Amino acid sequence: AVEVVERAAGRVAEERARAGGVSSRQTMEFMAVALHEMGDVMKRQTRRRWGRGLLIIVLLAVGIIGTQRMIIVKQRLQIAEMQDAKSRFDEQIAAIQLKMETETDPARLALAERQLLNLMGEAEKVLAELARRDQAAAQAVESGDQLERQLRQLLREFDAETYAIPPIFRERVTVHIAELLAARSTTMVIYRRKVRYWPVIAEEFKALELPEAMAYVAWTESSFDPMAISKVGAAGMWQMTGETAISLGLRVDGTVDERHDVRKQTRAAARHLAMLLGEFGEDSFMLVMASYNRGENGVRRVLRQVAMEPGGFKKEKRDFWHLYRLKLLPPETREYVPRVLAAALICTYPESYGLTD
Repeated sequence: AVEVVERAAGRVAEERARAGGVSSRQTMEFMAVALHEMGDVMKRQTRRRWGRGLLIIVLLAVGIIGTQRMIIVKQRLQIAEMQDAKSRFDEQIAAIQLKMETETDPARLALAERQLLNLMGEAEKVLAELARRDQAAAQAVESGDQLERQLRQLLREFDAETYAIPPIFRERVTVHIAELLAARSTTMVIYRRKVRYWPVIAEEFKALELPEAMAYVAWTESSFDPMAISKVGAAGMWQMTGETAISLGLRVDGTVDERHDVRKQTRAAARHLAMLLGEFGEDSFMLVMASYNRGENGVRRVLRQVAMEPGGFKKEKRDFWHLYRLKLLPPETREYVPRVLAAALICTYPESYGLTD
């Protein structure tokens, strides 16, 4: 009889381990099986021993259930403690980010970023452990509002996830979304133009394995207008100068200007972006988009400047967020990337922003 009970207890323990330490809801099922097995045994034994075996089973079942309840209570307390710890880290992170927004001294900015990265690392550890123990609880504490979720999904496409998006960056994305929605009639014209040309754009970007979302640079550059011409002579949907277009294989002369050919210029733009990724790093999508406004030479100068610092050659020092937090990018470029992401968000989630007819 004891062997039957021990087997049942072992099954309960195994199922609890498979469930990550939480109740597998099969305890009573295993006890029922044990009772059935015990019945078979007891049929061959005396009524007295049957009663004793049944009592043992009942007592052990009660003990197992009581132990499970204690374990569940303990786990819930541990989860609550981790949630509180994450909240404390988040408060400290928010305070440092707020301080960095107004700080102008490079040394103090660098110190604040080191503190920020350390706190983000600790918070990520807590979140990972919380997810291991209770996935639903982890998702609840990191979900954020609709814009936060949409923005994080977009950043994942750019390999630019960060535990804490700088508040000023999110604020600027929000401002640009509001501007686009305020000019709804114009925005709808651009959106329809985007829908018209997107199959060509998607095909050319896919051919080079580029994230399609990078193509929203064209919204910011030209409103997806292939006939656009800037004051300085940049032309086409991707606003290329004649020199740049020729270097990318387009024909630009007194007879033909292929900058106005959507497919040819998009192919050239995709090639240009891919070459920049090859230079700056395969996960530098945000930095490459910034360079479309700043110019790759401007970004190169910033990266060379960073390289002169201790450890400046490391990946994390060449990261867009590092350059953004330390205000190493010029104001126009700091504003450019949020503008691109704002356009990407309203087009990716048109129902959320009222762009569907």
